[in-house]
Amino acid sequence: GGGGGGGGGGGSDLDPIDSEIGDGLVQIRKNDQVLDEQLEMVSKGMVRLKGIATDQQIEVKVQEAMIEVIDGEMDTATAKLNQVNVQMKETLKNAGGATALLVKMCLVILVLAIAAYLYRMLA
Repeated sequence: GGGGGGGGGGGSDLDPIDSEIGDGLVQIRKNDQVLDEQLEMVSKGMVRLKGIATDQQIEVKVQEAMIEVIDGEMDTATAKLNQVNVQMKETLKNAGGATALLVKMCLVILVLAIAAYLYRMLA
């Protein structure tokens, strides 16, 4: 009988432990639920980041294509500019000859005018 009483007393001692374990399990479930919610938010954030990265990759490819087109146009424009510079140099060289002749003619006329003026003054 005394042993049975001890067993009954042992059952009442386990009730608080069972209650603590139950409370602990409930808390673990709540913690798991919070963790799951946080992981879901992280997952949604990663999906958004993947979308942003994909959009940026597409934009970079578009800009690369635009840069290639602009680069080709710049090469063409540079070649035309170099050609125009060569033509301008030739034109200026040719015009420089005519300009030098014109300047020489003006100087001859000026010298003749001064000579005529001096001749009149002395005569």
